Amino acid sequence: DVENTVQFIKRLKPYIDLIAIHCRTRKEKHDGKADWEAGKQIVEDLANDENSLPVVLNGGVTSYKDAQTVLQMTQCHAVMVANGYLCNHRKFNSISSGSRPQDLALEYLDFAQKYPPPSYLYIQLHLRWIFRDTLQPKDKDFNPQDYSDYRVRLWTFLVRPYLRSIAQYRLFVALFVKLSGGEKEDQ
Repeated sequence: DVENTVQFIKRLKPYIDLIAIHCRTRKEKHDGKADWEAGKQIVEDLANDENSLPVVLNGGVTSYKDAQTVLQMTQCHAVMVANGYLCNHRKFNSISSGSRPQDLALEYLDFAQKYPPPSYLYIQLHLRWIFRDTLQPKDKDFNPQDYSDYRVRLWTFLVRPYLRSIAQYRLFVALFVKLSGGEKEDQ
């Protein structure tokens, strides 16, 4: 709860320069709705304290608009993003509204080729974030056990340990484009 969190932060205060608060519970992880009101209360409670501590809020920020909303609503000092940025970094540009997953994936693979990550697992995990909303939609008609659906098959294929090279991941993206009909500019 907020009161216990504030008391805990106050005990840490002599040892820290700022605090980052994740506005979800441990149980919710990255899938629950972020409680920005609780974040706002923490910011307010800490601001009333002498020698106020900068507060960075995290959780549920999936776009530039979300970041602006959290900053204005809570008066926090900064916003930290993670999953929203991994899914589509272009949503954090104040001008752009986003892009197709295949474009994001190919752009990421270009960077991974230029700046190789320590392990192919980094590529695999990042591509899973990029394709998550497309291949694992949250609509009620989607059945993650229905292997006749290309999305289920591709999602399962993406975690296979034999995918280890950028060339193989590029082929995965090509397969996604073919199966989804994503050659069109709006898909």
